[in-house]
Amino acid sequence: KGKGKGKGKGKSNLKKFEPEQRVWVGGLAEGTTWKELQDHMNQSGTAKWAEVWKTKTGATTGVVAYGTAAEATAAIAALNGTALKGATLECDVWVKREKEDKAAAA
Repeated sequence: KGKGKGKGKGKSNLKKFEPEQRVWVGGLAEGTTWKELQDHMNQSGTAKWAEVWKTKTGATTGVVAYGTAAEATAAIAALNGTALKGATLECDVWVKREKEDKAAAA
């Protein structure tokens, strides 16, 4: 039950950033912390927020927020395919699926 501890608080802080300021990060090594992800992503701009979680399929994924959309775009270009803790990261634009699903269902 403790799996989602602190998750709600983190999500509310993430909402302070526009979707264009967020970078989705996949392919994280199991056990990667938000701090390790943030430190890695600081190679391109200053990461203002980082969060890591496990998906329903057991994959470790994350999100990093930057101060501007330009920083987020630069981070995707610079850090996609880089290695963190032996895993190759997949960095991409943040897409909020819930809204898309609702629009498709309407």
